[in-house]
Amino acid sequence: MTRKLTFHGIVQGIGFRPAAQRTAKDLGIKGQVKNTGGNVSLIISGSKQALDEYVRRLIALFDIKEYETENIDEIPFSDFEIVHSGNDNRTPFLTPDLATCDDCEKELRDKNDRRYRHPFISCVNCGPRYTIIKSLPYDRENITMSPFAMCDRCKTEYRSVYDRRCHAQTIACNDCGPKTNMPVESAAELLKQGKILAIKDIGGYHLACRTDSVISVNKIREIKGRETKPFAVMFSSLDEIKAYCKVNGKEEALLLSPARPIVLLEKIKDFDSSVCGDSDYIGAFLPCNPIQILLLDQVSPLVMTSANVSGEPIITDDEEIKKFGVAVLSHNREILTPIDDSVVCVTAGRTQFIRRARGYVPLTIEIDHKAVRDTLCLGGDLKAAFAFHRDNDVFFSQHFGDLDDKAVYDCYKSNINRFAKLHGFQTEKIVSDAHPGYYSSNMFENTDRKIQHHKAHTASVIAEHHLKGKVLGFAFDGTGYGDDGAVWGSEVFLFEEKKISRVEHLKYATMLSSDEVSKNAKLALDCYLGGNELVDKAIENHIGVVLSSSMGRLFDAVCALLEIKQYNSYEGECACALESMAKKAERAYSLTPSLDPIEILNEIKTAKSKAPAETLALGFHLMICDLIVRIAQKYKKQYGVRQIALSGGVFNNRIITARSIEKLEEKGFTVYMNESVPCGDGGIALGQAYLSSMEE
Repeated sequence: MTRKLTFHGIVQGIGFRPAAQRTAKDLGIKGQVKNTGGNVSLIISGSKQALDEYVRRLIALFDIKEYETENIDEIPFSDFEIVHSGNDNRTPFLTPDLATCDDCEKELRDKNDRRYRHPFISCVNCGPRYTIIKSLPYDRENITMSPFAMCDRCKTEYRSVYDRRCHAQTIACNDCGPKTNMPVESAAELLKQGKILAIKDIGGYHLACRTDSVISVNKIREIKGRETKPFAVMFSSLDEIKAYCKVNGKEEALLLSPARPIVLLEKIKDFDSSVCGDSDYIGAFLPCNPIQILLLDQVSPLVMTSANVSGEPIITDDEEIKKFGVAVLSHNREILTPIDDSVVCVTAGRTQFIRRARGYVPLTIEIDHKAVRDTLCLGGDLKAAFAFHRDNDVFFSQHFGDLDDKAVYDCYKSNINRFAKLHGFQTEKIVSDAHPGYYSSNMFENTDRKIQHHKAHTASVIAEHHLKGKVLGFAFDGTGYGDDGAVWGSEVFLFEEKKISRVEHLKYATMLSSDEVSKNAKLALDCYLGGNELVDKAIENHIGVVLSSSMGRLFDAVCALLEIKQYNSYEGECACALESMAKKAERAYSLTPSLDPIEILNEIKTAKSKAPAETLALGFHLMICDLIVRIAQKYKKQYGVRQIALSGGVFNNRIITARSIEKLEEKGFTVYMNESVPCGDGGIALGQAYLSSMEE
């Protein structure tokens, strides 16, 4: 009998066609397979038993979203072939960039292998994907490997059914692949000498130097305009990471995963303060591509940070990188979209994204609400990431940065077009944040729906966990435009089917409306407690002020009040310093749970003479946790709510998140948080998709 099959899902760029051919050979099946747009189509001929087994094996091997099958008239095939690709109108599910696999890494180090020390070694199981795709189907002529003609030996492997590189579109070797501008050994020597090296990687350039080259580390800070924010560190092996950091099983799995993210790990040994500053964590990661592997084999660990001026996109252009005036290890394979390293951590046994990018984009997130029209969800201006919603799938972009930077804005907007073209999206509906002044909210003339920031935060948790029934959502962060025009940031929502009620929040305080108040923690404290003549007059006369329920500003004010840190040189610095101080405490000062920030600050101010800063810092954290639990119990009693959703940047705080989950679960609640997207603003496009489709 003969069947026609169409498989939908992540079926391109991961060796589906070679696997289909090998499996057919094993089962004695004849026929053909080809890429069609972003999907795979097959015609197979054999016994019913063999065809059923064939489908079962393929489904077991790959991430199949769905497949279609139909019996057709008998076709006499002489063999099973991979045929030239065609096109269809189905939504493609693209593959993210994949770290070098174990087999390729072994060959890279094998002196007897013909790809020994080949800087672009890859196979069907690994290598760049999303960053090199020009168009679909995913074939050699449609990716940035097209300029590199295969040598005869690579052609033979490409056509060999049982070879790991059968139809591997990135196949190359030292004879026929891309070339570096200098030997990797020479680049490694520069690093050994303590120099800075710009390295062209999968999604853009990195700036690298030895962790003990303090002058070079500080020079990178000067180049990037990055004062104190910790740098990520790349290690050569898991064992080397474990010499510096605590690593649990889940963190180890993340470090070794094909995404190779940066994982925030608790320090047990530190570098010079120029590397990670006062942070309790090291952003540790392992090499994800052959060039990095070869470098780290010779010199490790390395500071490895995106090559950009802080706030701008990672550089991909071979000419632009020269502006930094450092040595450059480049190559002649084009990068089509900039993409940073992903950043994750593990809190209360759950994975949290700080930044969702390389290795995860453009993987989709399935939600319960179906989009009637192709919907572009623009997210917000901070930590900008957009998404397209089609059917039940939300296709997420990479992190871009803050849209008030023109280069970020331009990159973000151009990538909307690239993303739409690759996936075949039509942009029939546009959804944005409700903030009237956001660049994203004003990017297009006709925005169909504007969704309140914190409602989107909570909805993002509901969406990814497919929650039904009543949900009490806590959305705590620094800022978001409220329905009443105030600055929100400590919001508690009751979700009941299609009804959303704002039920609790911190009591409004009058704050200066300038951006400086989000940076200057002492200024935030002055807004709450007074004592600054200029601030007091502005508040008294209602000049340049706004009402605010921001939880983020309360954290800043407490940090300043305890004289831990007065200013955020990067977002969240004071909150991180306050958390770090709290971890040093052996006990907590008991503070009264309150929704009045001025009451909270005055109680801490009074207690300063009775307790050290670390004791009060921990007391503040635990008071916020107690407040969350009390509110949850109130709405459990009134409405029978047992599902809790936690979202917003405050829940990057490990003490708040872990302790809140622990206490809530003790009280019989089931607690959910963002695990597929960041809990900060980088995840709100998911909530926008959920809420906009819920109304249709």
